Amino acid sequence: MQKIAKRFCGWKILSKHWLVWGILPTVSVAQSYKTLSDKVLLQTGDTNAASIVKSLQQQTKYIFIYDPEYLKKIKVTASHFNSNSIADVLYYLDENTPLDIELTDANTISLRTGRQVKDGKVTGKIVDSRNEPLPGVTIKADGSKGTVSKVDGTYELSLSPGTYTLTYSYISFESRKVTEVKIHENENTPLNILLARAANSQLREVTVTANYRKASVQGLYALQKNNAAVTDGISAEQISRTPDKNIGEVLKRVSGLATMENKYVIVRGLGERYNQSLLDGQVMPSTELNRKNFSYDIIPSNIVENVTVIKTLTPDHSAEFGGGLVEVNTLSVPTSNFFNITVGGSVNNQTTGKDFVSLKLEGKEYLGQVSSHRNFMGKLNWGSITEALDAYGKGGTLSSNWGLYKFKAQPSQNYQLSIGHIFPVKNGGQFGAIASVSYRNTLAVQDIRMTRNGYDGGLDDPKAGFLGYTGKRYGFTTNLGGLIGIGYKDKRNMVSYQSMYLRTLEQQLLIGMYQQEFGYFDLTTQTSLFTNQLKGEHTLGNKGIKLKWMGSYLHLDREKPDNHFESSFAIKDSTQVNNYNIRNAAFPSSSYGALRSWNRALEKDINWDVSLSVPFAFFNTNNTLKAGFAGWSKDRLFYVLNMGTSFSNDGQNYLPLATAFTAENGVDFKPSHYGDNSHRTASLMAPYIMLDDKIGKFRLVWGVRAEYYNLNKVNEALENVFAMINRDRPNAEKYDFSLIKNQEPNLRFFPSANLTYSLTPAMNIRLAYSQSIIRPDLRELNYFQEYDFELGGNYTAGYVRSSPIRNLDIRYEWYPGAGEVMSLSVFQKDIKYPMEIYKDGTNNSYTLTNNKSAKNVGVEIEMRKSLAFTKIPVISNITLYANGTLLSAHVKPLTLDYNGVDPGNPLLIVPREQVGPSQRRPQTGASNYMANAGIYYDTKPVSLSLVYNYVSNRLFRPSADYSQSLFERPLTALDGQIAVRVLKQKGEIKFNVANLLDSYQVVYFNIYGDGLTRIDNPSTKELLYQAGKDKIDYEARPGRTYSMSFSYKF
Repeated sequence: MQKIAKRFCGWKILSKHWLVWGILPTVSVAQSYKTLSDKVLLQTGDTNAASIVKSLQQQTKYIFIYDPEYLKKIKVTASHFNSNSIADVLYYLDENTPLDIELTDANTISLRTGRQVKDGKVTGKIVDSRNEPLPGVTIKADGSKGTVSKVDGTYELSLSPGTYTLTYSYISFESRKVTEVKIHENENTPLNILLARAANSQLREVTVTANYRKASVQGLYALQKNNAAVTDGISAEQISRTPDKNIGEVLKRVSGLATMENKYVIVRGLGERYNQSLLDGQVMPSTELNRKNFSYDIIPSNIVENVTVIKTLTPDHSAEFGGGLVEVNTLSVPTSNFFNITVGGSVNNQTTGKDFVSLKLEGKEYLGQVSSHRNFMGKLNWGSITEALDAYGKGGTLSSNWGLYKFKAQPSQNYQLSIGHIFPVKNGGQFGAIASVSYRNTLAVQDIRMTRNGYDGGLDDPKAGFLGYTGKRYGFTTNLGGLIGIGYKDKRNMVSYQSMYLRTLEQQLLIGMYQQEFGYFDLTTQTSLFTNQLKGEHTLGNKGIKLKWMGSYLHLDREKPDNHFESSFAIKDSTQVNNYNIRNAAFPSSSYGALRSWNRALEKDINWDVSLSVPFAFFNTNNTLKAGFAGWSKDRLFYVLNMGTSFSNDGQNYLPLATAFTAENGVDFKPSHYGDNSHRTASLMAPYIMLDDKIGKFRLVWGVRAEYYNLNKVNEALENVFAMINRDRPNAEKYDFSLIKNQEPNLRFFPSANLTYSLTPAMNIRLAYSQSIIRPDLRELNYFQEYDFELGGNYTAGYVRSSPIRNLDIRYEWYPGAGEVMSLSVFQKDIKYPMEIYKDGTNNSYTLTNNKSAKNVGVEIEMRKSLAFTKIPVISNITLYANGTLLSAHVKPLTLDYNGVDPGNPLLIVPREQVGPSQRRPQTGASNYMANAGIYYDTKPVSLSLVYNYVSNRLFRPSADYSQSLFERPLTALDGQIAVRVLKQKGEIKFNVANLLDSYQVVYFNIYGDGLTRIDNPSTKELLYQAGKDKIDYEARPGRTYSMSFSYKF
C-alpha cells in the first residue's frame, strides 16, 4: 500500500498538550509555605481573613505582613481545622480568597493584596406551581440591593462575597425569604425559586421563610415534578460525567432509551421512525437517505444544555409521536459571563499507532470536506440524476480511485471553545451573546467477522458462527460545530436569535476476505446542517397573558459521495504497492460489475409556532387557556445514482486493485437508476387549544391538536400503485380509488389529557392518554432502489400508509431530595399499520411495508439517590443511579392486495388485507430489556464516575418468515471517568475509559434446538444470542478507548 504523511495537527501538537496538562497541577501547588508543619486549632463561623490571620499569629511564631483593612473586607465561610498544620489553613486561604501567600523567609509570611475582590452572583429561575416562569418578581438582598426577574423568569443579582438573606415578592403570590445564601467571589450560586399563589381570602401579606438548602431543593422539585407531561432527561452536568462525545452516545443513558450505532434512538421499544426529534423546539427532518430517523451523532455534546425526552403528548407538541419527543436544547443566551476552553485527545488499543487504511486523503477531510476525487463530473451538488448524467454524456469520465493508502493512526483529538457575555441596560434589561465552536477528529479500527452480502461460510462450523468473511473496519470521522446567539430580555419581553452549523464527514472502509473471495465496502457520508431561529416571549398587560412565537429555517444536505462496493477473487501479495490483486470484480447489488454510487438528500424547512396563554379563575380554581398555530413547510430533493463499473479483461488476469479500473484496462461505466430521482414539497398546518386546570392537588392538562397535511398529493408511490392497477385493464380512467385515498385523510384530530395528583409536595401520580401518528417520510413516498450495507442487499420503498397510535401511561414519581428521583411507570401503545423493513423471501431484497397492528406494554423504573444522608465521610459524597425497562410486545404481519374490486361495483378498487398470526416480538430496533446504572463520587477537587448500559437482544431485521429474522446483541458498555479540578477550581482534567469490558456487537440468525427444528413463535429466552450455536451475520469489536482532556474556565 502507498504511504501518506500525517495531516492537520497530528501527534506533535497533541503531545505538547499532554506535557502542559502534566505540569499544570504542579504549578498550582508549588509554593514554599506548603512545607510548614506547625499545628493550629481553628474553628470559626462566617468571618473575615483578618480574623483568621490574627488567630494564626497568636498560635505560631511567624510574622505576618498584610493590610488589615483589606483583609477585613475578605469574607471567609465557616471553617474547622482541628490539629491541622498551618500550611492547610494558608492553602485554604490561598484557594478561596484573592490573596497571594508567600513564605518570604524562615519566619515571615506575606499576604499580598494580589487582586481586587470580585463580586459573586446568585442566578436562577422563578416559577409557579405549573412550572410557568414569573416575570417581574422583585428580588432583594438584605433589604437593599435588588433586581427583578425577566420575562422568562430568570434573574441575576451580583453581590459581594458573603452570606445574605434574599426576599422574593410578587403581586398575588406569597413572598419568599431565603436565608443563608452564601456568595463566593467570582462564582455563581444557583437558586431556583417556587412561588405559591396567595389564597383569595388572604388580606395580609404572607412571607414564607426557608434556608438556602431547603429553598434550592424545592426550586429543583418545581422544575422536575411540575411538568405537564411525563418526562425524563439528562443535564449538561450529567453528560460531562461520561466519555460521550456526541448526543447519539448520551441518549442511551436516559431511562427507557436505547441507541443503534450510537446514532439513532429507540424510545420505549419503538424504533427511530417513531420518535420525533426537536432541536431548540424546531422539528428536525430525517438525516438519512433511506430511513426516517435523525442521526444524533452530528450534535456535539459540548454545545448542549440539556436533553429532555417527553413521553406523553400535550397539544402544543407535534402529533408525530410514538415512543417520545427527544428535545435537544443547545446553549441559550447566557445569564452570566463565561469563557471556557477544552482540549483533549484519545487513544484506542486497536487503532492508535497501528496501520490505518483508507482511500486517498487530500487533507481537507480533516476539515469535514469530501475528497475531490469523489466528485461526479467535477462536483457533488447536482440537482438531479438527469443533470448529472447529461454532463457525463457529453464526454466526461470518472476517476479511478479504488487504490488503498496506509499510514499509522494518530491519537484522536478534540477542541472546544465557548464564550458568553451579558450587557446590562438602564431599564433593567440586558443583552446577551454566546458563541461556541467545536472540532473532533477520530480514527477507529474494528475487527470484523460476517456472513452478510453472500460471504457465507456454510453450515459446517457452528462454533465459529458459520463465518465466511473476516477483516477490519477503518473509520475516519470529522465533526465540526459552531453556534452563535444573541438576545435581549427584560421583565416583560425576551427576543433571541440563534444560528448553528454542524458538519460531519464519516468514512468507513471494510476490507476483508473469505478464502480467495475479497470484499471491499467504502461507506462515506457527509452531513451539513444549518439552522437559524428567531423567537420571542412577551407579557401583555398585568393579568399574566403571554405571547410566544418562534420561526426557524433549516438547511440539511446529506450526501453519500462515490461509495465503492466490490467483490472479487483476489491474491494478497505484500510485495505489491496495493497488496490485493483482483479478477472477476462484481457486486450482488450491481447489474454490471462493481458498484459506485452517488446519493444526495437536500432539504429546506421552515418551522413556525405562535401561541397565546391567558390565565383565568373559574369557581375558585386557577386555569390557563393556551391556543396556538404551528406548522412546517418542506422542500426535499433526493436522488440515487448507481454506476456499474467493469473492465474489459476482467476474469483473465489478476490486476492490482489500484489500477484495475483504469482506461488502460478497458474500464467501462453503466448508469442504472430505478426512478431514484425526486423533488417534492409538502406543508403541514396545526392549530391547537389546551387547558391547564388546577383544582386542589389535581392538575389536568388537556386539549386537542388538529393537523392538516395532504399526504396523498405528495405520494409518488401512490401514483405508481394506481398505474399498476390500471395497467392492462380496460376502463383505466374510470376506476374509483377512493377507498385507497381515504386511508390518508387530510385533516386529523389528536386529543390528549394529562392528569397529575400531588400526593405530597415531593410526590406525584400521573395518568395520561393521547392519540398520535407516525407518517412516512417524504423519501419513503417515492419508489427507489439503493444498496444498504446494514441490510446486506438492495432496499426499496413501496406504498405505505401512516400509523395511528393510542398511548396510555400511568406513573408514580417521588423526588426525595435535590437531584434525586424514584419513579415507576407503566405504559401501553396500540399501533395500527406500523411500518417495518422486511426481507423479501430468500432474496437479498428489502422493502418498507405495513404490518396490521402492534401492541407494546412496558414497565419503566428509575432511581437516583444521594448517600449524603449517611453523613459518613466519603460515602456521603456518592450518588447512585439506575433505570430499567421491561417490554412485552406483539406484532401482527399483513399482506396487502390492491387489485381487488367490489363485486357490486366492478369499478371500485377494494384493498384486501391478509393478516398473519400474531408474533411475540418487539418491533425493529426494540428490545425486551434495557438497563442503565451509574455510581458518582463528587468532592473537591476529585470526582469519579462509573456508568453501565445493557440492552438485551433486539430485532435487527424481520423477515416474512419470522424464523429467518435477524437479531442484534448490542455492545454492553461499562465506562469510567476520573476528574480533577485544579488552578483554584477553574481548571479540570478528565481521564475517561470507554468499553472497559471490551464488549462487542453481534448481529445474528437464531439456530433453534438441533438446527433443523422450525419454531414459529420462539420465546424471549430462545431469541437471546448463543455463542457457538447461532449464525453470525455481522460482528464488530471496537476495543477500549482511553481519553484525556483539560478544560479551563476563565
